[in-house]
Amino acid sequence: MEAPQPTDPGEQKLESLPGIGVARAKKLRELGLNSLRDLLEYFPKRYQFEAEEGAIQDLEPDQIHTVRGQIVAVDYNTSGAKARFQATLDDGENRLALTWFGGAYLRGKLTPGMHVRVRGKVNFFRELPQMVNAKWEVVDDDLKEISQAKLRPIYGASAGIASEAIEKAIGAALDASKDQFEEIFDRSLLDKNRMIGRREAFEKIHRPRNNAEAYAARRRMVYDELMLLQIGLQVARRSSAGRLSAPVVRVDRLLDERIRKRFPFSLTGAQEKAAFEIVRDMKSGRAMNRLLQGDVGSGKTAVALYAMLVGVANKLQSAMLAPTEVLAEQHYLSLTNFLKDSGVRIELFTQRTKRGGKAMLESLREGEIHIAVGTQALLQRDVDFANLGLVVIDEQHRLGVRQRAHLREKGLSPHYLVMTATPIPRTLALSYFADFDVTTINELPPGRAAIETHWIRKPGAPRAWELINQEVQAGHQAFVVVPRIEGDGLTDEVRSLDVVYEQLRDGPLKSLRVAELHGRMSPEEKQDVMNRFRAREIDVLCATTVIEVGVDIPNATVMVIESADQFGLAQLHQLRGRVGRDAHRSYCMLISDAPTAESVKRLEAMVNTDDGFELAEEDLRQRGPGDFFGTRQSGLPDLKIADLGQELEMLKIARQDAGELLERDPELRQENHRALRTELLRRFGETLGLGGIG
Repeated sequence: MEAPQPTDPGEQKLESLPGIGVARAKKLRELGLNSLRDLLEYFPKRYQFEAEEGAIQDLEPDQIHTVRGQIVAVDYNTSGAKARFQATLDDGENRLALTWFGGAYLRGKLTPGMHVRVRGKVNFFRELPQMVNAKWEVVDDDLKEISQAKLRPIYGASAGIASEAIEKAIGAALDASKDQFEEIFDRSLLDKNRMIGRREAFEKIHRPRNNAEAYAARRRMVYDELMLLQIGLQVARRSSAGRLSAPVVRVDRLLDERIRKRFPFSLTGAQEKAAFEIVRDMKSGRAMNRLLQGDVGSGKTAVALYAMLVGVANKLQSAMLAPTEVLAEQHYLSLTNFLKDSGVRIELFTQRTKRGGKAMLESLREGEIHIAVGTQALLQRDVDFANLGLVVIDEQHRLGVRQRAHLREKGLSPHYLVMTATPIPRTLALSYFADFDVTTINELPPGRAAIETHWIRKPGAPRAWELINQEVQAGHQAFVVVPRIEGDGLTDEVRSLDVVYEQLRDGPLKSLRVAELHGRMSPEEKQDVMNRFRAREIDVLCATTVIEVGVDIPNATVMVIESADQFGLAQLHQLRGRVGRDAHRSYCMLISDAPTAESVKRLEAMVNTDDGFELAEEDLRQRGPGDFFGTRQSGLPDLKIADLGQELEMLKIARQDAGELLERDPELRQENHRALRTELLRRFGETLGLGGIG
């Protein structure tokens, strides 16, 4: 009995499409393409111009050409690094050299006297045109010439399936889906922005006749993607703000003064402004969704603590979530220090502290614990709060998406404050954080030391070890960071912790107390090392990026980063921020031979500026949004075609259009928005909890 076809035509399985079949569908699944919709939304990476069929004398270098003629000579050569089959094609006036690497299968298939047509990229060697690994077919007098030039789409391929095979499969999918491109936007909106229709866009992005058609199709696809993202985020924001009223806090001058006395310093102007904006949100009765961004060491934790203490004074509990246990422990120690001799009870919830789990969970449920610090496991279903009013999330950007939906199921609607020391470029803030208000702390507290950054090639590494010895002799400490725990056994180009730790301990740093720290250690082992480092029982901590975020050791003045080319700009800047946290002069030494032009750009940017916002923009330009903060972990689908580093103008248009559309129809209930509502729920329903348009 045949399996029933899905009610959504876009979910149709690939093997059921004409011309694809089971074997090709399997190869396509290896690329993550499982359905008709997946295939149609697998957009070309680029386009390649292919000239019409012509004569050998008209061939141009670096162009795709098609010619026909007679094979006049063949040779199979096994000398050299690669075996190759070679042939010479003669069109009656000129000759073309043909080479197929590893072409043993061609022996007996291509023989002198045969008439063939070949297509491939042309290059010249000693003025003789040649093609490598050309496509070929036997021809006769009845086979018509290819009389029209073509713009061929080039797709991301794999060893199992070539771009041309993907092109054929997509062609079959287009032919099988003539009526499956229901328009999702009003014609008036498309006309205003000079957009082609949705069906036409799908057809032309895969089968453009020229560059103008490809451009118009891509422009429409980018608009759709950004519009759906903006509408989804804005609906989610309105929905979460309107469905449950958030706790209302009250703050007077007396409470403000009591909280400030907890800090051994005065808040900077930027911290004052941030605290004001957060308290204003918490007083509004609507759930706060605020992103607090500030450079490394700008004092975000103090602002978050201010907000949590406002909550405590209003009989509300707070949860502070960190991405790792090391960072959770760091926050716990920092907050405990601030709250020493106060009546505020703060507890740490991690794997390491589970021994007292039941009693602590009961205290949390009864409201006896005011501030709970832990990883995101703190918001799991078996953890209950008496009156959760504020959730502070550190360095996980979009982590709150799923947690908000989960807490709403519990009947809770706390305020949300997401902190990041990775400044978000304006483009990303406008897109991924459309449902957040953004507060920026753009000044550092007084007394922070400048950090000297130097890039040195590997032969110059002894300079770094000499500097560490000098700084430790002066009473300070140092970090050495490497990109991975173990080597791959094949090359020492990328340094690993097991090698670096032993070499330093037994070599240039043998007179110092050196310890290692990495993610495979147990929570108890990691905490023991960090405690000894804080107590100055360890001089040099040799670690992986487990110390990238939040680790606060004011006495550390040197950060050495081995194989620095292996890290992105945001990571390098975060690592540099582990030093310079006091008035001591501090140093960051980047060790790398920088094997690529991109790595040279990154390292030069690190040396030239310590402005995290400037580096964030450069990081976005170099790496794109997908890698900037791991959008695969962000709770939102990946963008398939829009390049946020290049699409700021289109993003502005989409943001404005989305806002105007939702002003007219906030829940997309109008009949002309039925298809838009369906598409939005399909893309974002689970991740954004779009109950308001269900």
